[in-house]
Amino acid sequence: MIRILSLHECPGIKNSIIRLKDTGPMTTTKLIEDLLPHLLTLESRFGDLDARCFWPRHKLAHAYRAIGEFEQAINLFIKNLDAKSQGLGETHFETINSQSSLANCYYALGQYSMAIQLFSKAFNNRTKALGSFHPDTLRSIGSLANSYRANGQLAEAKQLHTRVSNLRQLILGANHPRTIVSLKHVENILASIEES
Repeated sequence: MIRILSLHECPGIKNSIIRLKDTGPMTTTKLIEDLLPHLLTLESRFGDLDARCFWPRHKLAHAYRAIGEFEQAINLFIKNLDAKSQGLGETHFETINSQSSLANCYYALGQYSMAIQLFSKAFNNRTKALGSFHPDTLRSIGSLANSYRANGQLAEAKQLHTRVSNLRQLILGANHPRTIVSLKHVENILASIEES
């Protein structure tokens, strides 16, 4: 069984975070400069599949995405997703979070069909792991619906946004901020369908 390590077990990253707190905001480029050698050291010492590589690889992928280096970000997200799938299983929350991170990267690139595939997988895995009514599952449905909408698949988007809206009304109540946002998504989809 793979165990996720805490920060005190990863002194290099912990020291970077302490320096960040002591010196103010760290630039994304500086974060990459600090994380990349640390990740390479961990991978060479423990192997790509070791859980100690998950967090720094994830942070490095997000840093590359933040500066627009999508190819590096995608490669790191894929590597992390593969390692977590093998080590933790498909329905582990860390694996599902990696699916969502990769999907978000594809979405940001405008590769909506890839985002749809990954968000769909994350939604199915969250449903298995957490149930249909869990907030993370509902968020996955919303992400999938947004991808369908961006891809021009308005009927699918409407169906999913309506589902999220109905579930949030049931679980959170009609006046909850997340319910209100969900209802707005449904209104926007209906307006888009009328325009097309």
